[in-house]
Amino acid sequence: MRSYRLKAMPPVRRAIGETLFPDYPSNARSFIALDAKLLPYWHLLYDLCPSLLKLDPPEGVELFRSFMIWAYRRQPAQDWTFHISVCRWLLLSEYAPRVTSEQVESLLSAAAARWVTSDASSAQGILLACSARPLTLVDWKNQDAAQDEDIQVLPPARYDFAWSPLSRSGVGGFRRWLRIPE
Repeated sequence: MRSYRLKAMPPVRRAIGETLFPDYPSNARSFIALDAKLLPYWHLLYDLCPSLLKLDPPEGVELFRSFMIWAYRRQPAQDWTFHISVCRWLLLSEYAPRVTSEQVESLLSAAAARWVTSDASSAQGILLACSARPLTLVDWKNQDAAQDEDIQVLPPARYDFAWSPLSRSGVGGFRRWLRIPE
C-alpha cells in the first residue's frame, strides 16, 4: 500500500482589499434563489428568443423580473401558448415602445415550435397571427408538408393573437381564426 504525501500549495498573493472571489456577485443569495426556482423560465424566454435581451441589456434581468411578477399574478398556461402570453405582456409593458417585429416574430416562432412538438391532433401545421404587428407565421410538423403552394391572402385576425390549425392542403385549407385565450 502506497502512502501519498500532500503538498502544501504556495500562498496566493492578493492586493490589499482584493476579495477572494472578485467575480462573485455581492448579492449571491438572490442569484441562487433565482437559479433554483426560475431558471427554467429564464431559459424558456432567452434561449428561444435571444432578441429579447436587446430590450434590457446586457442580461435582461429587469425584463425577466417584471415578466415573472406579471406571470405570478396571471398564471399563464404552460403549454405552447406560453410565448404568446409573453408577447401579450411585452406589448402592454413599459418595453412596448421598443419592441420590434423581430422580437414578436421570435416569440411567435417559439410558440409555433412548441405546438409542432406537442400537438397530437391530425393538423399538419399551425398559422399564427398578431394584430398588434401585422405579422403572420406558419410552421409545419413535417417540413415538406406544403412548401410548393401559392401564398393566399388571409382575412385579418379579429383578436390580438389568433391561430388556425392547417391540414395537408396547407394554407389553402385555412378555415377561420381561433382566439388564443389570455
